[in-house]
Amino acid sequence: MNNFLNNFELLISSLPVALARPTGKNLKGATLEHAGGVMPRAILATSAHVDRSRTVSSVADELGVSASTLRTWERRYGLGPERREAGSRRRYQPEDVERLRAMVNHVHAGLPAAEAAKRALADVSARPASGPLNAAQLRSVALADNLPRLEAALEAAVASHGLVHTWSRFVEPTLKSLRSTPGGDPVGCPPALMLLNAFQRVCRSVHLSRPARSLVGGDRVALIADALHETPAQVIGVALAWYGCDVRLLSSENYGGVRAADRFREYVRAGVPALTVVLGHGPACADTIHELNARYGGPTIVVGADAPDVLAPHVQRVRTISACVEEALALLAPHADLQLVGRS
Repeated sequence: MNNFLNNFELLISSLPVALARPTGKNLKGATLEHAGGVMPRAILATSAHVDRSRTVSSVADELGVSASTLRTWERRYGLGPERREAGSRRRYQPEDVERLRAMVNHVHAGLPAAEAAKRALADVSARPASGPLNAAQLRSVALADNLPRLEAALEAAVASHGLVHTWSRFVEPTLKSLRSTPGGDPVGCPPALMLLNAFQRVCRSVHLSRPARSLVGGDRVALIADALHETPAQVIGVALAWYGCDVRLLSSENYGGVRAADRFREYVRAGVPALTVVLGHGPACADTIHELNARYGGPTIVVGADAPDVLAPHVQRVRTISACVEEALALLAPHADLQLVGRS
């Protein structure tokens, strides 16, 4: 965790702006220049290597199980090829085969399939922490029922890809996959909830590691979200707070007869925010946007592919949280050098 916090400058480096230029004579020694010194940055490089991947039938023959069994284990327990891309054929890497071999051994030892899969996935927990290559790999980590390893994988993903893109590319699709598992989840420690908890802890670490020097002058930003969109709202809020915004999250749910407009009215007693961001869907969300726009005005960004289309002054709609953060920074810091975003 300490190494993660000490390198917070990289946490949101994947926003769609150029953040810094590598310097140095070679890739292995490349660094990033920033105020007060130099900071190492991971460089992704490709090298020639022998293709050691294998087909499902080849692996099935070696392990003494049917190919359909391997497909079932992948679908139910996440014991498939970690590097498989959508639409491609299954190609098992050596580490995939070893994990399946552990599964077979546990089954032969008399364990139920679900428990055998959990142990097979946990067998790799001693490996050095590294970020997932794709959502399928993160799903395998989540299914291993190892919270420290899951948190370490998320930290590594944030350090490599940034907080916003870690959510969009890894966490969100993994949550959708976990929540659609056939047969349901065990109570007490459902993988989707464990992933959400681990990601929230990482968000908190990012927030605590934000630079002391504000890049946008401490502008107030109000986030309004329903329960379904609370986590992506947190991602936006933590990202903007990292750049120096004073962000508050207000629920748009109707709890005890208190509406979003009522909470916003209390919030603006300290001043109308420089920007309001709304995440939600359906007529209730549209009504909230119209009501706040009519009463307070001010710039508003509505976020999400499922968000309502609202034609009103000062209201802008974007589809992704990455676009939201970019538009918010462009609005709040129009004269800022975007080359410096994410650098302390």
